[in-house]
Amino acid sequence: MKPITLTDLSNSLQKLESLSEQLRWSESKSDQVVEVLAGKDRPLKTRFMVKLGDHIRSVTAQQISIFFADGRDLYLVTDQLKKFIIDYTLENLEEVLDPKSFFRVNRSYIVNINAIQDVVVYSNSRLKITPNIKWDQEIIVSREKVGGFKQWFDGGQ
Repeated sequence: MKPITLTDLSNSLQKLESLSEQLRWSESKSDQVVEVLAGKDRPLKTRFMVKLGDHIRSVTAQQISIFFADGRDLYLVTDQLKKFIIDYTLENLEEVLDPKSFFRVNRSYIVNINAIQDVVVYSNSRLKITPNIKWDQEIIVSREKVGGFKQWFDGGQ
């Protein structure tokens, strides 16, 4: 407002500088918050504990070909065709698995990229995955996941 005094102008410039510094700080912090929320800082699971009778074993993520849900149970299947029930949900697994190696293709399956032998165009804009293990059930990429699967399979995120 007129008339402008030197004191008022100085106070206004100091306030502007202070707000500018706070904004720069909050922008850098907001970038960190976005990274955390996107899961970039989360620890990824590299092994899973499984029970085999009275014994407990550890299976590495690299050994796992497929995770699949059957009713209320969730199984992991190794590259040696060993099947173990695990105490997770597919949603939990999506959060802890390496997204470069594992992809949820539909409501029942998460596949390891190293376990895919072939991908075939299937009916209704879907894809059919043939794993490199002996598997008698069809693994179909749902229509909603086809775009994301293709990007993942091509090496994108």
